[in-house]
Amino acid sequence: MPSTRNARYIDVLKLPHVRLTFLSALVGRSAYALVILPLLFAVQATSGSVATAGIAVAAYGVTASFLAPFRARLIDRHGRRPVLLLLSVAFGGVLIALAVGAFAAWTGATMVVLAGLAGSVAPPLGPAMRVAWAELAQEPVLLRKALSFDAVVEELLYLVGPAAAGFALVIIEPGLVLLVPAVLVVLGTGLFVSSPAIRHAPRTRNAGHSTSAPSTVRGPTLLGNTHFIGLLLPALVAGLVSGNLTIAIPAAFPGTSGTAAAGIVLGLFAGGSAVGGLIFGALQVPGRARFQVIAIAVILVALSSAIGLTGNTVWMTVTVVGAGAFFSPVMIVAYFAANDFGGDHRRTESTTWVNTSHNIGAAAGSALAGIVVQIAGVNASFLAIGALAVLILTGASVLAFRRIQALSVRLTR
Repeated sequence: MPSTRNARYIDVLKLPHVRLTFLSALVGRSAYALVILPLLFAVQATSGSVATAGIAVAAYGVTASFLAPFRARLIDRHGRRPVLLLLSVAFGGVLIALAVGAFAAWTGATMVVLAGLAGSVAPPLGPAMRVAWAELAQEPVLLRKALSFDAVVEELLYLVGPAAAGFALVIIEPGLVLLVPAVLVVLGTGLFVSSPAIRHAPRTRNAGHSTSAPSTVRGPTLLGNTHFIGLLLPALVAGLVSGNLTIAIPAAFPGTSGTAAAGIVLGLFAGGSAVGGLIFGALQVPGRARFQVIAIAVILVALSSAIGLTGNTVWMTVTVVGAGAFFSPVMIVAYFAANDFGGDHRRTESTTWVNTSHNIGAAAGSALAGIVVQIAGVNASFLAIGALAVLILTGASVLAFRRIQALSVRLTR
């Protein structure tokens, strides 16, 4: 292999056990990109209510996101193989129950409860794979490329997955479509935990030298570490931006004729994110990760706020693509730095908190965007979310600066 300084993406894929481990995890993770649409239509068909279907999807999303760190903690305490297998079987089983409910016309309340239960047992395959990357690609340069590649593939997965589910729903009943992610998650998880990289995972790893984060957490929990909170805030900001786009872009293209245009623009954001992730992974960016993630998030916020400066659709499209190019890099650096915070005992939990922070931001961004668009219009939504994001990033910068002060004080003693 060439020097890691000149490493390529193909060099990451050539590492021992990488292809089997990554592809098997990808099979399981694809379930999450396929489940939302059939769940929505299955509940709508049984209840006859779009509102109930929306509540079911929300119940799934809330439990999947907010309980994710606790499921990750179980993995860190009891091991990946038993916990992931148990969760995957439980998740697949609840999806099968939802499929049965769709054919048996169970009540909307029952389907909502099952949807929430499905989210609560969703196996954290993404965070587990990112921990596996830290073990498979222990050199910092290789790990950054691995996480970049992972983020890009995940973006493409969520770009293609809903489209594939939508196509399937045209010709297949929602209950039958729900069986597909049920099979994929069990199959993918089974292959993932059976791969040599997971069965023979090392107990320790090279923490790398790209972050100054401590390898252990000094407080009783990860969230007791203000430096870790500072790392999560840019991920939350990235979620705010994406959540706002989800609401504001369709509002900017009203009417039936605008639906396709809004879909294209949102697709361009995802495409820009994928390209940005690939480019970022190929670069050697200087500086500490905690400052990199804040700087990239600032650019993301600046470009996303610029979308609201005019109603011109060409300008909007260009700035959406530009903002997208900096979305994946924020998440990549956050995942990269989070690995060190978990030490050898909380690695899955630490990377899962990055996901959860993004999801909280996305939910808040969507909610705030809906209110602002209703009151003041689309452009005001981009500017308001941008102002809130600046405040959050200011807080993240303060936390990062306090870390430097603490170090300098100790060094002068």
